[in-house]
Amino acid sequence: MTPLRARSMTGADGSHYAVAPFGRAGLVLVVAREHTDPLTAAAFHSTEVDRLAQLVRASAVILGDRLDLVGAPPVVAGA
Repeated sequence: MTPLRARSMTGADGSHYAVAPFGRAGLVLVVAREHTDPLTAAAFHSTEVDRLAQLVRASAVILGDRLDLVGAPPVVAGA
């Protein structure tokens, strides 16, 4: 499911995620901070999510129509 806006979230295992949609072809950039002991990664701050959204928008402008050419990766049997 494609998010409508950039946002942060925490997974069931404690990992933190930030997602930002490109707005085309259902593409979403996902970045993560893994939850490991003894050091626990901080959740994404709203300014970090905003900056991620800015980078995605700039990338979308540069890539333009080429984003529509991106398809699902091929499925490899037994992989």
